[in-house]
Amino acid sequence: MTGNSRTSKAVRTEANALPAAVQDTAVRRARLFAVWQFEVRAQLREPLTVLYLLVFGLLSFGYAASDVVELVSSRGAVPRTASWALMLAFGGLTAFGQVITTMIATTALLRDEAQRTREFVATSGLGARTWFVARVLAALCIMVLVYAAMPLGIVVGAAVSGGATNGGLQTLLSAITASLRAFVVITLPTMVVVTLLLATAAAYTRRVLGVLAAALVLVGLWQLALALVAQPHMAHVGAMLDPFGNAPVLAITTSWSEAERATRLVPLTGLLLLNRLLWVSIALALTVALLMTRSTQLLGSGPSPAKTLAVYRVGHALSRARSATASLRAFTSAWMCLDGGWRVVSALAVVNAVANAATRPMVHDAVATPTSAAVLLLVSTHARLFFILLATVYAGELVWRERDVRVDQLLGSLPVSRRALVLGRISGLLAAQWQVVGPLAASGLLLAVVRATPAAGTLCSILSPWTAWTVFVLWLPFVHLTLLSLAVHVLLDHKVLAHLLLIGGWVLAVSIDQSFAAPWWVRFAESAPLMREDVVNWGVLAQRGAYWSAVSAACGLLCWWRWPVGATAATSVPRTSLTSR
Repeated sequence: MTGNSRTSKAVRTEANALPAAVQDTAVRRARLFAVWQFEVRAQLREPLTVLYLLVFGLLSFGYAASDVVELVSSRGAVPRTASWALMLAFGGLTAFGQVITTMIATTALLRDEAQRTREFVATSGLGARTWFVARVLAALCIMVLVYAAMPLGIVVGAAVSGGATNGGLQTLLSAITASLRAFVVITLPTMVVVTLLLATAAAYTRRVLGVLAAALVLVGLWQLALALVAQPHMAHVGAMLDPFGNAPVLAITTSWSEAERATRLVPLTGLLLLNRLLWVSIALALTVALLMTRSTQLLGSGPSPAKTLAVYRVGHALSRARSATASLRAFTSAWMCLDGGWRVVSALAVVNAVANAATRPMVHDAVATPTSAAVLLLVSTHARLFFILLATVYAGELVWRERDVRVDQLLGSLPVSRRALVLGRISGLLAAQWQVVGPLAASGLLLAVVRATPAAGTLCSILSPWTAWTVFVLWLPFVHLTLLSLAVHVLLDHKVLAHLLLIGGWVLAVSIDQSFAAPWWVRFAESAPLMREDVVNWGVLAQRGAYWSAVSAACGLLCWWRWPVGATAATSVPRTSLTSR
């Protein structure tokens, strides 16, 4: 015993003799590993992580094994597992997987915010930089696991489709090599870039909408880059703007023949290498700037409630109406218009749609679709993604906002009928949507006049398709998408699952629609062709608008029937505790 105590005392003395810097480094590493391990285990326990993996795996498998899923437009006769095709497929999958990347990064960085434990973590002695780096590393590890399903799905799909028998073992080996190369060159750098940028946005804003706004900026840059790379004099600019890597691949292979695209490897040189290095450098620079300038505020208190109080004051001032429905409509509309996330995403929607409509070449039939109508359709096409995201997120906010701030019990105790509650909320949201639709409609009219260069007296010929486009192509589908999203949120009663189901369903619908023509009556919020033979399709547009309005009205009735009023009031206090007292 005496010898053991002397040995322990000697070890402690030797440890205490170590420099303080070495001890601090060891402590920081231990804390970093502990936080990383906690976050990784928490993410692996989430059923959605497995669902994310299955989404990427099934999409990759379907692309390699059949003609149902097509990930590369204008592929022609190039094999699906060629290096050129897989580079573009992996870039497109990573871009479409932006929602999944956003969810993983948001969960990792805003978990403490959502669980209201950020102040507790801040008092635990954990350094802000350690906390941030550990959470980001955990998110990267989970995303490597999720995105690894892409090359695995390609290999399994190639084997199932007969790659090991029809083309021999060499064909299967080339598919393995090409998929791993595309994963390393395209997916991994993009994953690092997007994760760092979204984590930085989460640290700065501490809001899910801030992360969504950053994700939408990246998607907008991707779409703009693809538009610029199609123009020879702007190809180099477009190649540098793309954070997902599709544009530089298209730029360096634009002169390749179909045989070269089928056999050659896309080299990691020139524009592609510069693009990868540029975006990795931007992401690292922003992350380092965050850690150097705002590291002490990462675990600080949340944002000031002054802005929220201002919203409630405006809503209270506007709620002096004749009925509860009108009061709720005024309050909801004021809250939406003053919300920073709504305004940021709305501005991004307008800027992205206008930029793409102003720069992209128009492909249209001069007889069936005049130039002015083609410009308007370009605007609505590039605004549709933002409409889907706005409808998905803010329909969920109508359902979950009171529960998130824990005032749903108070709301349930108010003398407001369910009909007034649902109708006022929905009508307020639809009224606020004109904050997006109005600028888009005005920008579309301006672009149609500028790009069509009409002669004198032809402005009236533009106003007719513009009116039909604003009502039946731009605004009404936005309303339909909102009511569908609201019904899904109300019926599922799970915020993240409803978001994922809606966005995943849209991606799946786009993939199916690219593979074969589905009937219009099963494609939700689908409008009729705007014009035919230089005449506006008023009748067909009105018929389809009425059909989808009836379907959306049914969704609204479902919301009224299942709307949660005081959802937690009945379960907040167990009945046994009341009876025991």
